[in-house]
Amino acid sequence: MATQVEQAIAWARSKLGTTKYSGRCQAFVADCYAYGAGMPRKSASSAKVARALWRVSTSRNIPVGAAVYFDSPTAPQYGHVGLYIGNNQVIHAFSTVKQMSVDSIIACGYAWQGWGWNGGAKPTGAGEAVSSGGIDAAGGTTMEPTVIHIPQTEKVYTVYEQDSMGKLPDRYAIQWQSYATGRVRDISDRVTAPTLTDDSASVCTEFSFQVLQATGEKYFPPLEIQPGDLVSCVNTSSGECVFFGQVQQVSGSYRESMTITCQDGGRLLTTNDIILQFDNVAAKTAIEQIAAKIGIQKVSCPDLVSSVYSLEKQNAATILQNVLETVTAENGVPYFPRIMGETLVIRSFAETCLRAYCRQESNLAAFDVMDEPGDPQVSWDIADLRNHVIVYSDMDSSVSVQAEEEDEASIQRYGRRTALETYSDQDSVTAAAKAKSTLLSKNQVTEEFSLTTYGSDRVCAGVRMMVDLAEIRGEFWVEAVTHDLGPPHMMTMTMRRAE
Repeated sequence: MATQVEQAIAWARSKLGTTKYSGRCQAFVADCYAYGAGMPRKSASSAKVARALWRVSTSRNIPVGAAVYFDSPTAPQYGHVGLYIGNNQVIHAFSTVKQMSVDSIIACGYAWQGWGWNGGAKPTGAGEAVSSGGIDAAGGTTMEPTVIHIPQTEKVYTVYEQDSMGKLPDRYAIQWQSYATGRVRDISDRVTAPTLTDDSASVCTEFSFQVLQATGEKYFPPLEIQPGDLVSCVNTSSGECVFFGQVQQVSGSYRESMTITCQDGGRLLTTNDIILQFDNVAAKTAIEQIAAKIGIQKVSCPDLVSSVYSLEKQNAATILQNVLETVTAENGVPYFPRIMGETLVIRSFAETCLRAYCRQESNLAAFDVMDEPGDPQVSWDIADLRNHVIVYSDMDSSVSVQAEEEDEASIQRYGRRTALETYSDQDSVTAAAKAKSTLLSKNQVTEEFSLTTYGSDRVCAGVRMMVDLAEIRGEFWVEAVTHDLGPPHMMTMTMRRAE
């Protein structure tokens, strides 16, 4: 039979992500004991009053199931309280009900005030080990954090999540799980310069940071982070997991600091060579076959009309990119893959502009990140421009031209630049249509610029943003973005003009 502590924790976990208790942290803890554990409901007018009534100790040696008390920097007259679930983790009601480490709460400005039993009565099972969630060695997270790169919408291909002006300042907690021991540890206090890179030209998102070692310090032993270990990064203000992946590389000074490089689930595509025969199958079916070959059971993508006919013996990521290039050559729409949770998602670039906001401190208002950009770096390039397209067939021993398309104005300005495209009976569009879509995609001056500004987790590869600067104006797609997870949260975007 489950102890009262186990019941209280299970009830608290069932409320993760809800907003019912916004601003009512003490009521949430009282309900955990009452509705979860079946104990008498003892509430107080504030967390500060509850602390005065029921605090037992100020020690950081906290028994599982205790109410943990803090002073609030934003509401010192009320204080703050949460339910301790073990392994340095607390479930508490803030703007939403969320799980955070004690250290992360303190890092947000909440001063530690101790622990006690809500109502003064000790629940059964108090102090016993209880699974606290966090990183799971099987490759997921037992607390099921919200992953912001998965929009909560049926069509994930071009719709990206919107930002909110009411957001809290971005603060990040980094957890590490050792493969050797299985232990989960919050290492936020040891991490410097964390960066998250999302590039549409890559199949992975990458997370890197430096971890302080300081060999010889009694209370600061080196962290033995190794390739194969798991790392997550959670925005403690929103409760959203912005990265979850595996350590790929560890380098540096073991005595001073090490650089850790991690990749998300997209690494499954880059680290597996496969053999596949595509016998005139739909592009979506081909993608599903690639995913199944490397152990990905879920695929989410548009109903791509192209067909694939080939024998492939190479890296899974390369085969997937070849399939997507075949589709793009026929419909002119660029695609890129992302592993979102346990699903391979084929994304295209956003159709509507996103407004992203940054809030630096709780006593400051949020502002549009495009209102305070740094110095934009701009370039124009015609190296890849093609203004004449020939579509040909070489199914037999001879070669025959099936269609041609050109842009006279572009030829006059830049000179003739010809691209060849093959055509076969397996193509799902006419040769003329293929020539037109190829010319549309290739007959362009490559205009690219990079911009550094304040950051928002909502900005990822594929989003569309409005740029209104003296140097350059218009709607642009973010091709790549690197987030420097401060504070302050900054980001550098590489962008191209949206057609």
